[in-house]
Formats: sequence, structure tokens, C-alpha cells
Amino acid sequence: MYFLIYGEDNYRARKTLAAARAQFIAARDATGMNAAVLRSKDDDLERVAEAIFSSPFLSEKKLVILEDYMGLPEAEQLRLEDIISRKPESTVVIFFESAGSEELKRAHLFPKLSGQKFSAECRPLDARAVGRFIKDECAVEGLTIEPKASQALLALVGLDSWRLHQELAKLCSYAAGSGLKAISEAMVGELVSGSQEESVFVFLDACTEGRQRQAVMALEKLFISGVSELQIVSMLMRQFRLMISAHDFLRRGGREPDILAKKLGQHPFPVSKAMAAARRFHFDFLKDRYRDLVGIDRSIKTGAARPRVLLDIFAARLSAACALPERARS
Repeated sequence: MYFLIYGEDNYRARKTLAAARAQFIAARDATGMNAAVLRSKDDDLERVAEAIFSSPFLSEKKLVILEDYMGLPEAEQLRLEDIISRKPESTVVIFFESAGSEELKRAHLFPKLSGQKFSAECRPLDARAVGRFIKDECAVEGLTIEPKASQALLALVGLDSWRLHQELAKLCSYAAGSGLKAISEAMVGELVSGSQEESVFVFLDACTEGRQRQAVMALEKLFISGVSELQIVSMLMRQFRLMISAHDFLRRGGREPDILAKKLGQHPFPVSKAMAAARRFHFDFLKDRYRDLVGIDRSIKTGAARPRVLLDIFAARLSAACALPERARS
């Protein structure tokens, strides 16, 4: 039997994997000694074959979890396909991949495994699914959350399931300790700080208003908070993609953030901010700045330059360009 658990929402994917493992242990492995986890970065295919073909210990079944093996070269995936095709009935295999279908579709093993019934994809939360996710997280703790509190939490945190889980755990603990049954908007305002994405908005606002000193200070605050240079570049690229989409939406006559948010699978809060920012720029200006970020991302990954220097230069150039009259931005 094979299972495939995959998707870009790593929190929910990990939660699904943990539930599958717990179910196996409860039903098949009272000793807790027949579940092995192998990772492609640490365990080669010889180790995989050894785990798959070895007999269970004092049990009818054993579980082998294979993490991120679809990123191997095709020749090695062919070898892995041969190994699992010969596995004994006593071995249950779960493939776990931290990537989504768009990235995995080129992997040799993906079509076969994703097409069978024991396959679960954990896509990133969208505006419709996130409300149910928040309610379910609270229900596990025996609590509810007020609608306004849910909206306030989303405005601060966004659609990141890991961050939502962490903030909800904190809110639930506080509510339970206070003898309350529901999380209120006031509790969210008191206990939940602005997200990293919001900090990026502060940085971008300073840049796009030509306030170079404040832009540098906002960037330094991101560094101090422990966000890596690559994370900052990734968030900036995401915001510029959002502004480019918003600019195109406005150019086509769109006006309502909710409509664009639904199309993009985003929460209306960051979309409305992106629309407001997009109104201040030419379309080509946004695309050029996005290309600058792609170049910075490549330089960081190849070690061609010092990451912080590149981001400082980007901040200085962007804020300087935005201090010019609008007609000069192109």
C-alpha cells in the first residue's frame, strides 16, 4: 500500500502525516518500533531498500515514510520505483513531499502516486478555506472565535497556516486560562503582533513615499526580527507580483479588492493595500523593480554578492526613484 501526502501548506501536510502515523501505530504497531522516517538528504536508496524489505518487529506491518524523494534525479526515481514495486505486503509506504503539484508534476513518480486513491494534497489556504481552518483550530481546544476576531487575526497574520496555528495556540491558551469560551477581537488586538508581511508593507510604504531613512530603518527592523535575506526578498517579490496583478486589474476597470482577492486566492486586506500602492506607479516601473528582485534573489543564491548590501542598495534606489515626480518613474 502506498500513500502520498504533499503540498505547499507545510503545516497541514505535516499534520496529515502525523495523523496517518498515529493511526498506523494505534492499529498496527503497539510496540511503536515499526515506523521509520527516511529523508532524501540523509538516506540513500540502499537505506530505503533495507527499510522497505526488512521484516516488522513483533508486528504484522511496518511503516516507512519517505520524505522528499521526488526531487531526486530521474534515474534514481526509476530505481526507487523498482524498489517499491517489489516491496512486501507487510510494508506500508508513505511518500511525503513538501512541494506542490506544480513543482512535482515533472517528477517521474508523481503521476503514478498522485493518481491513486491514497493521495492527499495540502494546497495553500485561500480566502474561503481559511475561515474553516481557524474555527477547526479553536474547536480542538474546545473554544470558538468571534467573526470580527477572525477577521482581525487574518488582517495581521494573513494566510500562513503555521503562523495562524501559532497565534491561535497563544490565543486559545490565554482564553482557557481566563475561563473564557470564545476568542474576542480585543484579545487579538492585545496578543497578536503585526506579521512579517505587514513589516514588509511598512518597508515598501517608506520606499514608495521616497522616505529613504525610514526605509533603511524598516529594513533593519526586519533583519533584527530574525528574518533572513532570502525570506525578505521572497516576501518583496510576492508583494511586487501582487502590485503588478493589482495594477493590471485596475487598468482593466476593476475596482473591488474582494473580487481580485478571490481571483488570486488571497485575503482582501493585503490585496487592498496592493491596489492602493499600485495606483501610484507605472506598470513598467513595477515590472522593472520585480526584475531587480529576481536578480538579487539569484545573486544571493549563487553567492555573487553580500545579501544585505544588495537589499540596502535596492531600498536606496527604490526610495530615490519614488521621490521623483511620477512622470520620471518608468
